[in-house]
Amino acid sequence: MKTPGNVTAEKRESPNRLFRNEIRYNGLKNQGATCYLNAVLQCLFMTPKFREAVRSEALPGHCGEETLLLQLKKLFDQLSGKPATTEGITNGLGVRNVFEQQDAVEYYRKILKAVGTRASQAFEGNMHNITKCCKCGKETRETNTFISILLSIDVGNYETYDVVNGLKTFFKHSKLEEDDWMYCDECDQKTETEIWSEIDEYPSVLTLHLKRFDFDYIQMRYKKNECHLDLPLSLPPSTSNEDNWPKYDLYAIINHKGGYTGGHYDAIIRSSENKIWYRFDDCTVTQTSEASLKNSNQPYMLMYRKALPHPLRILLIGPSRSGKSTVGNIILGGNYFPCESGSETVTKESMARTVEKITVVDTPNLFSLKESSWRKEMERCFELCDPGPNVILWVTPLCKCSDQQQGLFHAFKKRLHSGTTKHMMIIFTKGRELENLEQTIKKLNSKRSKLGKVVRSCQNRYHVTDITDGHNYNPELLEKLTRMVKSEYSAISKRQLKRCTRRGRRQISIKH
Repeated sequence: MKTPGNVTAEKRESPNRLFRNEIRYNGLKNQGATCYLNAVLQCLFMTPKFREAVRSEALPGHCGEETLLLQLKKLFDQLSGKPATTEGITNGLGVRNVFEQQDAVEYYRKILKAVGTRASQAFEGNMHNITKCCKCGKETRETNTFISILLSIDVGNYETYDVVNGLKTFFKHSKLEEDDWMYCDECDQKTETEIWSEIDEYPSVLTLHLKRFDFDYIQMRYKKNECHLDLPLSLPPSTSNEDNWPKYDLYAIINHKGGYTGGHYDAIIRSSENKIWYRFDDCTVTQTSEASLKNSNQPYMLMYRKALPHPLRILLIGPSRSGKSTVGNIILGGNYFPCESGSETVTKESMARTVEKITVVDTPNLFSLKESSWRKEMERCFELCDPGPNVILWVTPLCKCSDQQQGLFHAFKKRLHSGTTKHMMIIFTKGRELENLEQTIKKLNSKRSKLGKVVRSCQNRYHVTDITDGHNYNPELLEKLTRMVKSEYSAISKRQLKRCTRRGRRQISIKH
């Protein structure tokens, strides 16, 4: 399989369709009873943000061969080209008996915990667990990080379980039995207690798992609930009692068939590259359809990807060596554009990369081009994000916001249609310079009048990042861009482009 970073030149004629239906995915060999691990690893590999985060994560200098992060890097590289084995992963996880089946959800959590928060960031959210005294009304909040939500099953084996109702039940307010009442400091006694949970920070990937296994105290053994599932392809905003619940789209399911001590796991995953569903059953990978998801009694773990309310088509502009390519990688969450240190410009011509609903167009040093070449390159940029960008990011290093670079910004803005400023945001790279200056970005903008003018011309939209950290996924930046597009959802049209290029000769020549 070719990953986004390996898109070859012959596919440039279709920049917004970087992948075709004939993509081939590879399977994982079963060492004995390691199907539980294979299913989890395929789901993680088919999550682009996690896959690229693992590949780009720096290894500590003292790490040994059994370090799980190193083994994941090796596995993902192998899996991109051929069927792979998980021997390095089982060694890294300390699995001693590969012929004993384990719980897939348990190993999903183990892997994400072992790789660290930078790689597992896409799966992590924050949740408030709230207790309220029903006598005086005092609330106590405890905030915890979560990577999955356990849904209890309240139906029998031959009934159908509704996932949306299950989520509503999870967030429902409930009152404790009297024996479980909690002590209230205000009332100085145990009082009637109400408890519930609220999500404070929503993860990019929401993972749900079903409590199919429960202990039967009569038979003194675990039993499996094999109820069928009403499996929604998306979770609407009305899933919980919270008004700000985002929309999530289903993209991966781990199935289990069999009993508690045996059985078999496989995974059904929707490719983010070509939108086709695949079944990953150890070494066997086959195409399937949404029909295979309906009324099944096998789903055990569900993975939903946060959906963007609108497509993002982002154009990166800025002086040479400003960090445009790295900013593009931060937005996409992977190594999609080449980034190298040095004085030479890495990007020689405009190029586009698309992940899910986000298209980013990286540009070369436009300010070294002559008038006719500048117009031609801008037309190419608009074609790469057809029907046109809805975000223009001006990328500039925080420590190099010279009068010359600020002049370049205003000269570039004059060349475009007057309405394009509502689509622009400033990205300040090398944000650690603020520590050296011992100032906040707001104070810096107020002190440097010309810099403040640049920010104000973009309606005070800016973001500070530090590209020395690599291209780690930044949900805060993506959230800002999403809000920006939501409030001003329109494209910079080709008509506007033609208008600005027609009058280009009358404008100030942009040169570096």
